[in-house]
Amino acid sequence: MAGKQVTELDTLPSFTDTSLLPVHNGAGLKKGSLTQLADYLGNKFSNPNLLINPDFKINQRRASSYEKQGYSVDRWKIWNVTVTPSASGGITVKNDKYTDTGTFIQTLENATEGDSTLSCYVTSVSGTVTMVADDDSQVILKQGLNVVHTSKSTKTFTIFLNRGTSITLKWVKLEQGKVATEFIAPNPAEELIKCCRFYQKLQVMYTTYGVADQHYYHKLPLITALRINPTVNIEDQYNFNVKTKKIEWRSDGTGWLNLDVVAQSDAQTVCQLICSCDAEIY
Repeated sequence: MAGKQVTELDTLPSFTDTSLLPVHNGAGLKKGSLTQLADYLGNKFSNPNLLINPDFKINQRRASSYEKQGYSVDRWKIWNVTVTPSASGGITVKNDKYTDTGTFIQTLENATEGDSTLSCYVTSVSGTVTMVADDDSQVILKQGLNVVHTSKSTKTFTIFLNRGTSITLKWVKLEQGKVATEFIAPNPAEELIKCCRFYQKLQVMYTTYGVADQHYYHKLPLITALRINPTVNIEDQYNFNVKTKKIEWRSDGTGWLNLDVVAQSDAQTVCQLICSCDAEIY
């Protein structure tokens, strides 16, 4: 008796994880599940990584280590830990100086929608270190690949470190969907631009022949537009014939920085400084 043609089969109302698919593997027709297909495709293709600076290579603040609290390498906030980035990528996080639980966290601008997957690759770990989603889905991290799935939206990628623990991470990933797809190292130039929406550190050098008590204005170029009006700080490096100076954030348009230098006397005037613009999520 001849089998049915495809056009004669009943229509499937919807796919489920156990739905079967006909597959020819070269040795005959076999059956496979939708779950098997999803896992296969997950290893062939990569979903976008929603985390910025996921391999920790962008470090605009340029410290060799960070302690206690605040931001460390770009986009990564710490609490009760010591962070040591590696120049070749990867990062070591330790909670060996504080009595409370340590936190290593990145907060997204917008939460994911529905199913999400958190993953990371651990080079080494000592003690109980946990990767946690917003709905408290979590896994205790071990050496190698670690994965957490959540069916809820999530806005943070969090790693908790118990007192006396440490971990070295190679990379981390947060993506939409139920499958942990391959990590693809980001282009450093593109990743820097993403980071600069949240934080920029600019080297400023301004020189002119000044007239005493005259104001000289200079518009400072930004690497990219900041996501919100930033907090601006300056670090003096060198001044010659500078009576006063200030940098103001002008919020018209996409926002810009204005340097205002006043000359001390009629002479060459030089102002050199580092300007940081902080538009991070706190």
